[in-house]
Amino acid sequence: MTQNLLALLLMLAIVSPCPARKVKAFAGTHANFASYKTYQWLPVKTLSKTGLVEDEPTITPVVKEAVNREMAALGLVEVKENGDLQVAAFASTTSVPQLEALIFPGHMDLDFATPIATMGRYNKEGTLAVNLIDTKTGKSAWAGIATDSLDNKPGSGAKKIPGATAAMFNKYPTKKK
Repeated sequence: MTQNLLALLLMLAIVSPCPARKVKAFAGTHANFASYKTYQWLPVKTLSKTGLVEDEPTITPVVKEAVNREMAALGLVEVKENGDLQVAAFASTTSVPQLEALIFPGHMDLDFATPIATMGRYNKEGTLAVNLIDTKTGKSAWAGIATDSLDNKPGSGAKKIPGATAAMFNKYPTKKK
């Protein structure tokens, strides 16, 4: 019994846990952040089970509200057209399979025979990407990507968008006002 428990604990220690939030940001070398005063939105794209959807009604408002809050904190003003920056945003979710345990028959003599059962689960992971495009050059001035684990409750991804957006914009090259 002790060997079985020890082997199971060893296997569980090898399996990697569900990832926590990962945030990356990239600044364009040509970008002049001091010159940007206004921004305008491009349609927010969401990858769903039915494919790529523009301005999906549940995620888009949450993304826009979170990004607008961060942009306002940077002193940028939203305009309908002719903005210094265009905001392109993308959101998606994916299910990642994770092996939890292998169950072996009988007593464990550590020969690791064929397992009789496996236990696993699917971890849901969401990704939010925001790209600020310089309208004069057509190149990306700044981009941020946040990936976070989600639970299986409906709407859990939308609840994490404000925090993920704030974490992204903490990596913006200029200070918030």
